Amino acid sequence: MKLLETVKNKKITGTILASALVIGSFGTITAFAANGSDAIPKNTVITASAPAESPVVADITQGTIEYSKDTYSRTDGSQNFTLEHWFDPQTKDFRSDLMEYSSEHQLVRYQSTYYLNGFNELVVIQRDKDGKPLSAKTLQRSDDPTAFEKLDQKNLAFSGVKNNYKASYWTSVGTEQAADGKTLNKIMDSYQSYIDDNTQANMQYVVYLDQESGLPAKEELYEDSTGTFKLFSSDTNEYKYVANDSSIFHEDGVTPTPVKTGDEAFAK
Repeated sequence: MKLLETVKNKKITGTILASALVIGSFGTITAFAANGSDAIPKNTVITASAPAESPVVADITQGTIEYSKDTYSRTDGSQNFTLEHWFDPQTKDFRSDLMEYSSEHQLVRYQSTYYLNGFNELVVIQRDKDGKPLSAKTLQRSDDPTAFEKLDQKNLAFSGVKNNYKASYWTSVGTEQAADGKTLNKIMDSYQSYIDDNTQANMQYVVYLDQESGLPAKEELYEDSTGTFKLFSSDTNEYKYVANDSSIFHEDGVTPTPVKTGDEAFAK
């Protein structure tokens, strides 16, 4: 997946944002900081060879489901998301939970998205603040194949996340020690984008990769629209294996309503 390219070429708002976060955020959501504006595709300002391959952490024995969690916030408080993913490497079942918060830290959207049955069924559930299902919709691939195509092209496993950071537009900018003692490799991409409808800025997107696992621990996006770079948004990342709880990929508690298009499925 090339998330930065996705962000630089799309306007992502409302319902589109909800579906795009599900489709385009494996390993990061920081690059969605320019949400609400059309970004300008530019050649990378800084280019270098991709960072060296990091050793892969051995699978944790207590679980086989790959789980990740991204917690994102804009510095001005206007956008806040928590995004969780579950992926079963054997069945290819995938689930993504999006929790969107207001600037007052009130939950405004809690949405679960499932791709099931060999990626032939999409289920979207809207939940209340406690996670209880409020409504659900289901879409079959045969009714709208386009709703599945982007994920068809993605590697949803941890290996796919790591591949995101091997592209030629990343450059190494040193290392940093995390609070827990781990060494983090810093890589950066530079480009131009709009941070609102009329303000174009130079952007620096910095990712801190766990040297041992090759997975991101945190990400920061800086913008320069005034002559000085300042932090625009940041997110923290967590990756681990969890037990194959039967509830992860089952939408119990609500009966989905069949719909015919992806837009209908993701509409709140």
